[in-house]
Amino acid sequence: MAVGEFQLINPRTEDRPIKPDVEYDWLESQTPECLKWARQESQLTADRFDHLPRSKMIEQEMQALVSSAVRTPSFWVWGRHLFRIRQDNVNERGILERCARVNDTSPKEDDWRVVIDIDELGRKENRVFEFHSHMECCLFGPDADRLLLMLSDGGSDLVELREIDARTGQLIDGGFHTPSGRITVSWLDIDHLLISHTIYGGPKTAGDWPAASYIWQRGSDLKNVKAVFTAEPTDAIAGVCSLGPTDSGRAIINRVVDFSTFIYYIVSLDGSVEELPGLPTGSSMVLPRPTTSEYLFISLSKETVVRGKAVPAGSLIAYDVSTDQPGEERLSIVYEPEEEEVNLHLWINGLRASNSRIHFAMSKRGAEKKMVFENQNGEWQLVHSVPTSTGSRVTIVAADCYSDDTIICESGLLCPLTYWLEDEEGKKTLLYAEKSAFDASEFILRQMTTNSEDGTEIDYLVLSPRVPKHDQGKAPVLMTGYGAYGISMPTSYLNSMLGGISLVPWLNSGGSLVIPFIRGGGERGEAWHQAARQEKRQKSYDDFIAVAETIVRDGFTTPKHLGVYGSSSGGLLSAIMCIQRPKLFGAVVSDVPLTDMLRYTLMGMGGAWIYEHGDPKDPEMAKVLRAYSPFHNIQDRMNYPPCLVTISTNDDRVGPGHGRKFAAKIKDAGASNFYFFEDDSGGHSVSDSFKNTKLLVRRLVFFIETLQ
Repeated sequence: MAVGEFQLINPRTEDRPIKPDVEYDWLESQTPECLKWARQESQLTADRFDHLPRSKMIEQEMQALVSSAVRTPSFWVWGRHLFRIRQDNVNERGILERCARVNDTSPKEDDWRVVIDIDELGRKENRVFEFHSHMECCLFGPDADRLLLMLSDGGSDLVELREIDARTGQLIDGGFHTPSGRITVSWLDIDHLLISHTIYGGPKTAGDWPAASYIWQRGSDLKNVKAVFTAEPTDAIAGVCSLGPTDSGRAIINRVVDFSTFIYYIVSLDGSVEELPGLPTGSSMVLPRPTTSEYLFISLSKETVVRGKAVPAGSLIAYDVSTDQPGEERLSIVYEPEEEEVNLHLWINGLRASNSRIHFAMSKRGAEKKMVFENQNGEWQLVHSVPTSTGSRVTIVAADCYSDDTIICESGLLCPLTYWLEDEEGKKTLLYAEKSAFDASEFILRQMTTNSEDGTEIDYLVLSPRVPKHDQGKAPVLMTGYGAYGISMPTSYLNSMLGGISLVPWLNSGGSLVIPFIRGGGERGEAWHQAARQEKRQKSYDDFIAVAETIVRDGFTTPKHLGVYGSSSGGLLSAIMCIQRPKLFGAVVSDVPLTDMLRYTLMGMGGAWIYEHGDPKDPEMAKVLRAYSPFHNIQDRMNYPPCLVTISTNDDRVGPGHGRKFAAKIKDAGASNFYFFEDDSGGHSVSDSFKNTKLLVRRLVFFIETLQ
């Protein structure tokens, strides 16, 4: 079907003029009027897509994939026990299971014992629960007999806390329990938690996170507990985490001042709070915080003098929390990266601490190695350095605070995920090997380079059929990107940021995938991130445009067959592509996006992102933000490409207002091919291939019908 034939209903009429920007602000709310508007617009979109000829065929293919594919489990190692969350088409929300480790052999399916079935719990309570526990902080003691179960209702970032027996799944009589709220928590000992929350009111940070932290004793009323620490209201976020083993009697409070400045405090069981003296504040975000009972580890975000020596950004630093020495003397250098060497996975699963070691992976020009360091006689020594296989990446998904065992994952765009339990000697035991969802031999992966508008070299990956299914120069192509917060684009198998399992029908239909590594991300380290922050943000979008122009100029595809997809900050990117370069793209999907950059701080937890985007209250910064803000740059009667915006009503991270306002305004401007769909649950992860297959089917139908 040609692009010109793929038109939506709802053309602009004279009695529906484009309005002043402020007249769309009502769509940020959750009033009945607003929700009615969202339902009506969503129904129009569903009616249009669900009856197209290819819709049933694609839905059958997706349902077959979801039914046959077992979603890759999440794994944790804790002393002599393993835990996993197993999900499939029957258990969409997941089953938490555990098994005992015996003789370092691979566990059999019969070895796993159910702790709690999240789907069944939701059915009993008429809720749509999601598992949100951070096991590193929520499991207790070497026997792993208690768990702080964190449950989200419908994918929201707000969670309810329940203390359960981690062997049986039963609620602990008289155990810790909270209503739903934004919570971070860690054990201090079996009868005390360190918890931050605003369940009953209390101060908040700029990002709408709890500012106050409390020591909560078993049996006491959380309403009456006094705060032991309160972060500043101008901080982006604040939270608590464990310090080594969860029965240590100590935990950490972390003030994220602005995503470039991190200040740490140790809280002891007696209520004392100590700011860590001499610890550099210029570090990168790492989740979870890597700690042992002796050390807190940070990755420097800028060149820093450590004990008289200038060390570069990206260096790994250890801070001794077990001594009373002066602050400077507590610091030690674990690793200084080589030139062009970077930790691609730093934010999540790129840096893990076990009982006495630190584990991470470094990449340089496509080659990657996993490294393990240990402190020996006061010096950090390399214990293991293992290169990964060509074309694959390794992440450290879990580490044991009671031993030096870890769980690692190896994967690539054409290589299904494999999970291993690795002991302190480097011996690996297979935990899980994902099955192939498509025939990798039918595809070819290439890394290419082009130049951005200012001459900067931009790398990008092209995944395409080895034997083209479409005429020369007419290859249907999806581009996707992110370009913010120093987060690297993933290159693992069917990663959710790339579309998850919904990529399979696209690839099988002859489609290609292009992944540009644009500025703002972390592919070349912190300097790459800084190169597109705040007033330099447009450079990130220029990089993406340069790659799109290159693959068109080189004859790989045409604008008519070129689509763009992005989620969250990637949703902002894709919305910008729609507005800035409407003739360069044939279709756009913007998932849970930011679009109003002059009001982003007022929606969701947007107040936490000022360091990244800038403060719209600053007149000069407001000019920069308005210049690329998709919502503000919609033009009347412009011929925009077909576009689909997907959001969730209960997305409390970005907020649904961005997507709604963008959709309403662009339709008022005369766009006759603009689609909007709002799901009532799913949160910021609404586009989940397993949990929301129907939404992904609509997105696939949109792309295939439009671009092929």
